[in-house]
Amino acid sequence: MVKTKKLSEIRKKIENNSAIVLTVQELLDRISSGKKVKFEDVDIVTTATKGLMSGIMGIFSFRLSPPKTLRKFTEVNMNGIPAFPGPCPNEYLGIVDLIIYGTTQSRTIDNYCGGSLFREIVEGKSVEISAKSAEGDTIEREMKLEDMQFAKLAGTRQAIKNYNAMINCETYKVNTIFSCLPFSPNKAEITFSGCGALNPFQNDPEFESFGVGSPVLVNGAIGHLMGSGTRNYIEKPNMMTIAPFEGMKPEYMGAFKTSFGLEPICSLALPIPILNENIFNNIVKSDNIVKLSILSLVGREKVGEITYGDVWDNNFLMKFNPDACKNCEECKAIDKCPTNAFIVKSGMISAIDRSRCFNCGNCTHLCPEAFILELKTIKFEGNDIPIVLRQSDRHGAILLAEQLKSMILKGEFPIRKPISKLRFAKTVK
Repeated sequence: MVKTKKLSEIRKKIENNSAIVLTVQELLDRISSGKKVKFEDVDIVTTATKGLMSGIMGIFSFRLSPPKTLRKFTEVNMNGIPAFPGPCPNEYLGIVDLIIYGTTQSRTIDNYCGGSLFREIVEGKSVEISAKSAEGDTIEREMKLEDMQFAKLAGTRQAIKNYNAMINCETYKVNTIFSCLPFSPNKAEITFSGCGALNPFQNDPEFESFGVGSPVLVNGAIGHLMGSGTRNYIEKPNMMTIAPFEGMKPEYMGAFKTSFGLEPICSLALPIPILNENIFNNIVKSDNIVKLSILSLVGREKVGEITYGDVWDNNFLMKFNPDACKNCEECKAIDKCPTNAFIVKSGMISAIDRSRCFNCGNCTHLCPEAFILELKTIKFEGNDIPIVLRQSDRHGAILLAEQLKSMILKGEFPIRKPISKLRFAKTVK
C-alpha cells in the first residue's frame, strides 16, 4: 500500500512544532554519511537555486507629478536605464506604470543594468528618475522603494531544471554571457550553470507538490508561482514568478559581469511537501544522478554529458587568503570580479564582501594562491579540461533553502496546494 500524508497533517505538525523539515543539501549530507532516510523521516524538503536569470523584470507604478498638470509620461529612465512606460491610460494623473528588464544596460552608469538597479532598490538606495511627458516637459526626481505605490519583480523563465556546461569548440576566442573573460578556443576550458540537486524541478519532476499559485521565496521575499515559463518543454521545465521587492535580501540578487555584458542574478526557493512515496522517491539523493550536458558554445550542439557530481562535489564556498596578496606586485584579479565583491585598500584586495561574492571561481582561476576553491577538471575527449567559472551559486542557494526551512518552522511561510498543475510543451518549437 502506498504511504501518504495529507497537507493538513503537515500543517498541523508545523503548528505543533513537530514537523521535520530538511533542505535538500541536508538530505544529501545525511545520505552520503551512510544514514538511511525513509518516507516517515521528513515532512517537507526545501529546494532552491541561485544563478544568472536573464528573464526577470521590475514592474513599477509611482507618482511623478501632481494630478491635472501633465497628460502622461512617454519616456522614463531609472538610474539611466530605459524603461517601458504604459500601457495604462494615466492621462492627467501624474502617475506612471512601467517595466524595466533585468538585462537592460544603463546609459549613464558604466557596468550597471536592471539587475544592479533591483539590488540597489532593495538596499534602500535612492533611484534617480528622469521622465519626459507627452508635452515635452522633463521631470527629474529621486525616489526610494518606500515611495513607490507598486514595485514587484516578475520572472519569465526561472529555475530551469537542467542547465548546461559550455565549451568553445571554435579556433577563436568568443565574448559570451557564459564566461567572465573571453572564452578560450580549442576546447581549452569549461564553464557551467545550475545548482544541480538543489533545483526544485529536479526534486519534483512530475510537478506533484507545486504548481500555479504556489507560494515561492524570491530573493528572500514571499511571492507566487504564476505558471510555466517561456521557451519551456517537458524535458527542460522552468517557471514564471512574481514577488514584491519589499522583503527581498540584496545578497540573493544583483548583476554579474560577463565578457558580453551584464546579466541579472536572481534566487528562488520552493518547499516540497512529502505527500506520498512517489514524491519522496523523486527527491534527489545525489548530485551524481543529475545529468549535465556539455554544449558547444557556438551553435549549442550537445558534445558530451557529465553530472553535477562532477562539478560540485560538496565544494561550494570560495575562501580568501589575504596574506597571499601582501607581496604581490601586480594583482591579476583586482578588477576581474564579476560582482564587485572585492574590498580594496591601498590598491590591494583586503577582504571579500560576502553579500556580493557569487563563489563563481573566476578569481580562483586567475590567482589560486589567494582565492581557494577547487573548480575541478572534466575528462573530455581523453583530455582533462579545467572548469574556469560557475554561473550558479550553490552556497547562496543553500542559504536560501535554509531561510525557507526556518520560515516554515516558524509558521512564516504558507504551505498550500497549488491552484492547478504546471503544464509544459512536449518538444521545443
